[in-house]
Amino acid sequence: MYIKIIVISLLVLLLQHCVKLYFQMDFNKHVFNHYPGPCQQVEGMGFGSEDMHMLPDGRTFITSGIRMAGNAPSLEKFYAQNNIKGRIYLFNMKNPRKVVQEMTLTSTEDFDKDKLQPHGISAWEDKTSGRVFLFVVNHGHDGQEKVEKFLVSFEKVSLQHLKSYHGDSTFRNLNDLVATSEDSFYYTNFLYSESIVGKILESLSFMPWAYVGYFDGMGYRIVADGIMMANGIHMSADGRHIYVTASTAHDLRIYDRNDDNSLQLREIYPLYSTPDNVNVDPVTGHLYVALHPIYYVSIAHFTDPANRSPSQVLQIKLKDGSVSSVTELFVDDGNLISASTVATVYNKKMLIGSFLDKLVYCDVDVPL
Repeated sequence: MYIKIIVISLLVLLLQHCVKLYFQMDFNKHVFNHYPGPCQQVEGMGFGSEDMHMLPDGRTFITSGIRMAGNAPSLEKFYAQNNIKGRIYLFNMKNPRKVVQEMTLTSTEDFDKDKLQPHGISAWEDKTSGRVFLFVVNHGHDGQEKVEKFLVSFEKVSLQHLKSYHGDSTFRNLNDLVATSEDSFYYTNFLYSESIVGKILESLSFMPWAYVGYFDGMGYRIVADGIMMANGIHMSADGRHIYVTASTAHDLRIYDRNDDNSLQLREIYPLYSTPDNVNVDPVTGHLYVALHPIYYVSIAHFTDPANRSPSQVLQIKLKDGSVSSVTELFVDDGNLISASTVATVYNKKMLIGSFLDKLVYCDVDVPL
């Protein structure tokens, strides 16, 4: 009798998880194209524009050529066939007709420019000196997770390497970061497990083991945990709030930032889609989130970029630090841009990045 109860209970739990997996993977969804205005692909980009950071004047840094350990053979074949390497680009939202510019990098004792594998990116502008520092997540060829710090030269369109942050045990599977000074930053680890099998099991079982860490210039510590696949992270212009996207949880998390840089959860807002990176409009404070509206298709794209994946962009308005409204600005079935990962808006112009596809520029003819 007891054995029967146990077996039935386990079957019920398995069925419950399968139903949850069905909806989390978006097997029930379909998308139809709609754009905020005319959209076009930007010329001059390499493969991918995974993350970007826009300065208040519209100048935007973009990472390209994302590559992580444990890729599928089909993805590695794609890298080899297209000679993909890590690059950082600069795009001026004020002059969209000018092609995107690749920034030059120089190697140092601690940094090999030819081995850059960039992911998340964040800039910090020193208001006194006018200097701009760029922080970039770098997935090392040796498997070591690092954050690289550069000094930006807009005149030379170049990046001077200043420092490599090797972190500690809290650097596990880095995804994104947001700078809080010229020597401090928050960062996300999208998974806790470091082995391939562990990552797959953690993802499929929806374990909330991901977290947000903070480097204060001296040491590293975890400041927010219990997150299902912590992905993008950004900070409000006044520095009071931190925004984190939880991909497999399909939600946006808003944290209040305390004086000691610890974080207190304010709100979890459901997005009903798989969010990637989040950006903050430096003028309005609105959030722009790029998403994968059909998650299982995006996984196929991450395995082999020949599989096209839909793209989506949401605008999220805030009031008193909490979500007040959400508007869907952009949806594409994957033909114009496959697997959108990031978006930003400047003066009614929108830039949308992708995992390993094109960069797209749109006029925004709808109210913002």
